Amino acid sequence: MYNRLSNNGHLPPSMRQTKCLLFVLAIFIFGSRSTHAQNALFEQTGMQPSLATGPDGALHLVFGTGNAIYYAYSADDGANFSVPELVDSLTGLHLGASRGPRIAASRRSVVITAIDRKGDLYAYTRGPAGRWAEPQRVNDVPEIAKEGFNALTGDGKGNFFVTWLDLRQDKKNKLYGATSSDDGKSWSANRLVYRSPDSTVCECCQPSALMRGKEVFVMFRNWIDGSRDMYLLASNDKGKTFRSPVKLGQGTWKLNACPMDGGDISASAGKGITTVWRRQNQLYLARPGSEEQPIAQGRNASIAVSGPTTYVAWQHEGNIWFDQVGRGKPEPLGAGRFPRLVALSGNRTFCVWEEGGVLRGQVLAVGH
Repeated sequence: MYNRLSNNGHLPPSMRQTKCLLFVLAIFIFGSRSTHAQNALFEQTGMQPSLATGPDGALHLVFGTGNAIYYAYSADDGANFSVPELVDSLTGLHLGASRGPRIAASRRSVVITAIDRKGDLYAYTRGPAGRWAEPQRVNDVPEIAKEGFNALTGDGKGNFFVTWLDLRQDKKNKLYGATSSDDGKSWSANRLVYRSPDSTVCECCQPSALMRGKEVFVMFRNWIDGSRDMYLLASNDKGKTFRSPVKLGQGTWKLNACPMDGGDISASAGKGITTVWRRQNQLYLARPGSEEQPIAQGRNASIAVSGPTTYVAWQHEGNIWFDQVGRGKPEPLGAGRFPRLVALSGNRTFCVWEEGGVLRGQVLAVGH
């Protein structure tokens, strides 16, 4: 047998050089790909991260820990984030089970919304100077958002819309909303967005909201005749009024319990509105008026459309999974829960999730 070692038991010089070259090559190839993989974004612990992309492409991130709300941003597609800055300490901050602060951005401001356990919804605005203004209570009837769910969106031009589960008048959960047309400096009177004809909307599922020009879309889980199915509302006047809701998918879910799962919504110029949500243990992709498309088993799914590529991320059995729709090959990202996606340029997306108090993030691209 040929002995590759020299007499002193070490590799000969030529083989040592080859081994060193291969090692450096491996660092270059695999190290560059793993810079975003399973990255712990901060030394700071946190829960329920939420993401938004600004008009300039910057990523804006908010998360909570205890009563504290933190904000950070990235100007390089998530490769690096700023050190988290404390926005506020909101006594009784609602966190967990998809509850938590939400975020959106325009060219001149960043807006965060959050709910406390008394049931009040607050808006925080960060202006061009980088300072956070005093919080504003958005709900004009106090202590009526006790479930702690809200969804925030903006058009990138200074218009924002927020919706939440509201108990006013009859102590039944319904969707209310408010708008801002001045970069979050002030908010309109509250308006009824939707009231279920069968007592209440699902009281334990996070709504989703998306603004595209003058259009605003709200997806929520309804509760009609014992079925907790997903519905889509649409507005063409920046969220001031909404048309009748449209049920998503053809199936139904009879359930006398709380799914605790509201799904997500995205849009693109070529594909229009695309949604992802759960029925029983199955996740579905659906567009308004079309049959639902099964994706995988799991829960707490998020969706982002970048160019021709639709990305979906979700949690299943303690792990985060993602898929490029149509590719048919889901891949694991690692342990964790509550993933959130935002679209990046170049058919890419950024995914953030929580794992035992650690916030992790990763860039996902075609052919990952």
